Amino acid sequence: MATTTIVGEAPKQQSNQGSGSGDNHRNSDIIIYVLGGPGSGKGTQCSKIVEHFGFTHLSAGELLESEVKSGSETGKMIQEYKKEGKLVPSDIVVELLQQAMQ
Repeated sequence: MATTTIVGEAPKQQSNQGSGSGDNHRNSDIIIYVLGGPGSGKGTQCSKIVEHFGFTHLSAGELLESEVKSGSETGKMIQEYKKEGKLVPSDIVVELLQQAMQ
């Protein structure tokens, strides 16, 4: 099952509370994970979300491919996993997603 990630900023929340703690709402990021098999329409749905809400689309597959093309040590590891027909460990995928979100 493939994963794609969409990142966007949440709308500011208005506070009607009189206490000082409620007056300092901070924006937080919204992260949407779209999961599905090949050809299930993940990309189509993500494109619609990006167009409608202005989020950033991060594709795990594209991030992995980019890392391989960079020639980094991590990229070489990813290439070996793919060559052997194995799944890339989730800690590597999560690290690439975290880097892309910074």
